[in-house]
Amino acid sequence: MNLIDLHLWQKAYNWLCMSRIKSGHNADIWDLRFKWPHEGNLIFFQINAGVYQLSPMRIIHSRYGEAVAQWSARDALVLKWVALKIKGRLPVQDVCAHVAGQRGGRTSLAMTAQAISGGARYVYRTDIRGYYRNINKSQLLNHLYRFIHEPALRSLLYQYVHYCVDDGGEIHIPASGISRGCALSPLIGASLLWYMDVSFSERNDIFYSRYMDDFLFLSARRWPVRRAQKQLYEFFDSTGFECHPDKTQIGKISRGFDWLGIWFTSDGATGIAPRATENHRLRRLRLEEQARRSGRSRQETEMRVQMYERRWNIWAESQLSAANEK
Repeated sequence: MNLIDLHLWQKAYNWLCMSRIKSGHNADIWDLRFKWPHEGNLIFFQINAGVYQLSPMRIIHSRYGEAVAQWSARDALVLKWVALKIKGRLPVQDVCAHVAGQRGGRTSLAMTAQAISGGARYVYRTDIRGYYRNINKSQLLNHLYRFIHEPALRSLLYQYVHYCVDDGGEIHIPASGISRGCALSPLIGASLLWYMDVSFSERNDIFYSRYMDDFLFLSARRWPVRRAQKQLYEFFDSTGFECHPDKTQIGKISRGFDWLGIWFTSDGATGIAPRATENHRLRRLRLEEQARRSGRSRQETEMRVQMYERRWNIWAESQLSAANEK
């Protein structure tokens, strides 16, 4: 066995244990952990032999009552290992701010502030409507197979792209899109639009950044931004994507715009964006409602809300600090 592959396998297992540490007592992660010495070797042999089969994703209900499709613990482990294996082999541009090494988008915030202080006056900001669910499966596989050649990895990637969902015994196979709840998805989402990132990042008349399906263009003049908008539409026409009309903004930076939760104007970063503040308020209300429904005491409810407040404040301070870096 390849020692590097074994190291990545153990790394994937450690990640899985941490990511599902709060799972319910009937969750399949505990069965996998109990049987790990045997199961770990068996699954690792199967994926390297090219015979491992992903199971249908299962519909579970979150603590907020939402229906969520989730991979089994074994499949999540395998897909994390695939993500570790192909990371560095799939092309990703530095302008893609959500990938590892970009400090959770904080690098993009600092560069956005620098672009504004450097004379940028016009902004075009938009995102893709339903990015994950509208990805063309054939286009995605062609992109992946261009860089990944091992049959075992190709088999797993094919199954990942052509996933199915088990909803109470009824199997559904989505005609387009990929699953969001997977360690592999952020890397796929970053790499799929790599050619677009390359094209925009090579232009010297605009500042360009992307965070998954969110796009930001800044320029000192109006027409470079307009040309970027036209070029983006042309890219979307060839891939089947479309801009979200409610999240599209074009005009002067002085009117303000939201990027990664920070509100920017011609003065730079001025505070937390209204949308982020509203999402914070709604999340807090949901926490309180969920605690009441579960029969928690008032003291327990307040403690949960306070913990969330602390985490949110740490995030807000971190984002603002990054946006104000010199």
